[in-house]
Amino acid sequence: MVILRTGFGLLALAMLVALIGDVGVHGHFTLTTPWVFEALIFVVLLFLLHEFVGVRLHNELLRRQAAEMKAATARLQHSLDSAAAMNVKLNQSEARYKGLVDAQGDAIFRRTPDGRLTYGNDAFYKMFGLRAQDCVGEIFAPESRPDSRIPEFCSFTALEAGKTCVRHDQHVRTVFGWRWISWEDFAVRDSHGNIVEVQSVGRDITERKALEDAIAVARDKAEAGSRAKSGFLAVMSHEIRTPMNGVLGMARLLLETELRAEQRTYVEAISQSGESLLALIGDILDFSKIESGTFTLDDDEVELRQLVEGVVELACPRAHDKDIELVAVTQAQVPNVVRCDRVRLRQVLTNLVGNAVKFTEKGGVRVDVGVVEAHERHFIRFDVSDTGVGVPIAKRDEIFNEFVQADSRHARKFGGTGLGLAISRKLVEAMGGEIGIEGAPGGGSRFWFTLPQRIVRPAAHPHMPMSGMRVGIRTRNPMLRAGLTAQIEAAGGSVVPAGVAGGDAILADAGTSARAASPMPDPAIPTFVLVTSATRSAQLMGMGFAGYLVKPLRQSSLIERLVHPTLSGEVRLKSFPDDAQVQPRPIAQRSETSTHRPPSGLKILLAEDNPINALLTRELLRRRGHHVIEVGTGDAALKAMENDSFDMVLTDIHMPGMDGIEASLAIRAHESQHGRRRTPIVALTADALETGMQACKDAGMDGFLTKPVDPSQLDAMFATLISEASRLRTAAA
Repeated sequence: MVILRTGFGLLALAMLVALIGDVGVHGHFTLTTPWVFEALIFVVLLFLLHEFVGVRLHNELLRRQAAEMKAATARLQHSLDSAAAMNVKLNQSEARYKGLVDAQGDAIFRRTPDGRLTYGNDAFYKMFGLRAQDCVGEIFAPESRPDSRIPEFCSFTALEAGKTCVRHDQHVRTVFGWRWISWEDFAVRDSHGNIVEVQSVGRDITERKALEDAIAVARDKAEAGSRAKSGFLAVMSHEIRTPMNGVLGMARLLLETELRAEQRTYVEAISQSGESLLALIGDILDFSKIESGTFTLDDDEVELRQLVEGVVELACPRAHDKDIELVAVTQAQVPNVVRCDRVRLRQVLTNLVGNAVKFTEKGGVRVDVGVVEAHERHFIRFDVSDTGVGVPIAKRDEIFNEFVQADSRHARKFGGTGLGLAISRKLVEAMGGEIGIEGAPGGGSRFWFTLPQRIVRPAAHPHMPMSGMRVGIRTRNPMLRAGLTAQIEAAGGSVVPAGVAGGDAILADAGTSARAASPMPDPAIPTFVLVTSATRSAQLMGMGFAGYLVKPLRQSSLIERLVHPTLSGEVRLKSFPDDAQVQPRPIAQRSETSTHRPPSGLKILLAEDNPINALLTRELLRRRGHHVIEVGTGDAALKAMENDSFDMVLTDIHMPGMDGIEASLAIRAHESQHGRRRTPIVALTADALETGMQACKDAGMDGFLTKPVDPSQLDAMFATLISEASRLRTAAA
């Protein structure tokens, strides 16, 4: 179109030039008419105008394009400058990264999934003695020590399974020799999750491995030493307790014979000295067991009130001999049965009560049991308060350390090694509790400890059997008065001054075995006299008392004496027994399993290689009416069981030839093989360690008595095992 337009314009211009030439030559138009000439002039002018406008527009377009090209050039230059700056930064960053990686002590390198090396830092090349130009692109696999069991170096199974990091140790050859290297392999993946490279970081842990090996060797030596120590403790326990069993046992037997007063004093001194030595041996063995970690905790169901009252009753004769009182108060919210280690709890409580009695010269000792909350948990709290010498504030932080006593003068006056509280602290902490000491109001000390409350049977619904009762108390001992007041108020009663009109009963204290009092009954109010186990009831008969209560006073006994079971609020009058001696029930008979008198007339097999111990045990059994067959070895015991039947077997553990454990296993196997009834077997041993007790249980034994044998424990064991055996035989029949 442009060519046609241009051609038409040029043609019109040529025709115009021809007409002008025609006019110039001839003076007039010869080739055309004037109006054609005018038309040609108009067309030519339009053409020239169009071309002018087109040129102007074209120039404007070129100018704009030039400006745009200039701007694009400027932007391109800026981009080039930015790219150059970024390239400089990237080079600097790469240099820093390479410097950091090369400066690392760890060996860092990358390789493809088929194990070909793509990168390594200086530490890597230096560790394995390589050069980058020689090994990049080649498969790298360090030489492993032949005797080491390690995974394949180029195995990426775990990484291919999806893990991002895999760690393993290898014992490999380096330029520095055989070294332990800890590898960390990291997967480098593409956008599809496929592994494109694996980066490995290796750290030399040879020194750490050597330290671990040294620690393992030291641990093995320590464990061997601990086992040797445990064995030594078992042997020492046996070797020391064996002669002590003879000394104490013979002293007990001798005290049961007719002796002059002077002879009885000497024998009692021997017995007391032996008991002190035995307690010292027990403390040392307990501390050694705890330090060596050879003791374990049992998980027993414990009746707290029965246990606390048993501990108090056991310590009460010593307290009364010193003219001090001992009382226990258990709050109503304390659970009836909890789960803990019965033996360890009794040991801690006995230790604290025994210390309180030992260090108290006047006044008394009070044991309180309650429930406290701490750290959003409930704990059973035991408090043992006394009116004794007390512990200085400066010594309270260290009183639970080994061989520490509040005052060196106390050690000389009262004796002791300073191990009891240290043992108690370790036992309480092992059971998950805390232990501490506070100053008691009015002087003395208050030792306390807590145990986690693991309830088996909760406290019964609050029962106030003494509700509305008003009781007066006559005693010169403030500790006894406070304890009795707490017991009465816990049962719903109230304490009023003795002799106040309208009172329901009076409790009159007859003093202790060291210093007796002479209470008089109130003719208008029923009066109950509080006596010790050594008080002669005949001395109080006919004096007008309504009844008696034996100290230490149990709350259940108090309620039983003062409250009639059918007539609430009326005092039940209980006369004195016919016997001349008021005796407390033996502790063993208070347990649920020991409610009957120990049986007599049994046929007993005694296996004991020590003649003195055999004589002692035989005499204890003979005085209880039993028939005893003696053997000196485990083989003889097994043979006797094969040829005869017995009601019970008492066997020592350490005997020549077949020992007591092996004999028990053989007896149980013989009973099972021949269908014979199970005969109760009781271990008599001087090994007081838990490992020895557990070994006896594992061997099928039914009981465990530690030498020197306590006659009351022997009676309780007989009552329990014989009644249980009779029950099983009856059920089988």
